[in-house]
Amino acid sequence: MNNSFLSSEGVIGRFSFILRLVLIVAIAAAISYAAIYYFANYFHHGTFGTLGIFVSIVASLLAAMVGLMQMLKRLRDMGKGAYLTLLMLIPGVNVLLLLYACVAPSKAA
Repeated sequence: MNNSFLSSEGVIGRFSFILRLVLIVAIAAAISYAAIYYFANYFHHGTFGTLGIFVSIVASLLAAMVGLMQMLKRLRDMGKGAYLTLLMLIPGVNVLLLLYACVAPSKAA
């Protein structure tokens, strides 16, 4: 089965879910830092700093979408419905759902 980052098909376990989330956050943070540093320092003494912020926002949104795809896989592995990913839109509840997805056991096959 295709188990790529950009697919919401399939299932992943707890360990893979945590590793993928850490990797996604690290990549988004690295892109954001590089973009802000590059555009703030190398183009006309910082006059394009907002372009670095824009690139950071785009990278963060893409990372959020990939993270939601991983959440769908994890929910499927736990035997839960995909509609629970809508809870990720509610501040506070999203942290609880993320922690639950990190510690809940997989569904017995």
